[in-house]
Amino acid sequence: MSLRQFAKGWVPPQLLSYGQRILDHVRPAPWEYVPDGWHSAKLKTRGWGVPSIIDTQKKLWPFFLKSIEGANPLGIENQELTTERDLQVHNLYLAYAYVAALASQKRKSLSILDWGSGVGQYDVLTEAVLPGVQTEYYCYDLPAICEAGLLLRPHARFVDSEKECFSRSYDLVFASASLWYEEDWRSLVNKLLAVTGQHLYLTRMMFVSNAASYVAIQRPWSMGYRTEYLCWIFNREEFVEYVCDRGARLVREFLISKGPHIHRAPEQSEYRGFLFEKS
Repeated sequence: MSLRQFAKGWVPPQLLSYGQRILDHVRPAPWEYVPDGWHSAKLKTRGWGVPSIIDTQKKLWPFFLKSIEGANPLGIENQELTTERDLQVHNLYLAYAYVAALASQKRKSLSILDWGSGVGQYDVLTEAVLPGVQTEYYCYDLPAICEAGLLLRPHARFVDSEKECFSRSYDLVFASASLWYEEDWRSLVNKLLAVTGQHLYLTRMMFVSNAASYVAIQRPWSMGYRTEYLCWIFNREEFVEYVCDRGARLVREFLISKGPHIHRAPEQSEYRGFLFEKS
């Protein structure tokens, strides 16, 4: 049993949370508020293009595939160095299953764009939750991640060119934990809305209710990722209003889980997802 597993199993959650907040003052916090925003001169980030991200996802791939089989609960992903089932992941996957089922109604086939797909785990998940539905699943990500995805899933459609990605339309456009890494997120929302025939699902991002949208840095070292990157923590009302003002209707909101503690943040957040329908 690792120290992390021991702490989760035996230390009371409130005490564990308090201890982690104390540590945030003496070492780089896993999540930290960035008051200077995207162009902070105080922080250096390496982003997603690092080998440790691909190595971790490839290492966890067999455990992820095993977890999808049969009647197993859907609670393991291939992005963190653990094989424990996680309630947040379970909520995330079942919310996606709802979205995919709704999007496939009255259709013989379903075309999907997964923006920021990683090595293709949602392609596998889609096959599991939509048995009997013919799907065209397109994965968009960085070139190195697409290359790794093709090794793990040779028959999948991986695209690393925005021009190619936006050259056609899709029944469902989907972005999980990817839109918030775009400084100009509004421009990307416009592009994603333009290529969806009906549904746009934006999920696994953190939202606040009262504070204005702000920028945070994530240091995902405990996941095995030797990197760090900036992301938006969105004001919920601002985000939903922007998408709806671009000709979409909010169909369903999903509460995924409480967000991690963000050191020095003006307001703590929750993971949420939003399913929109194009008018």
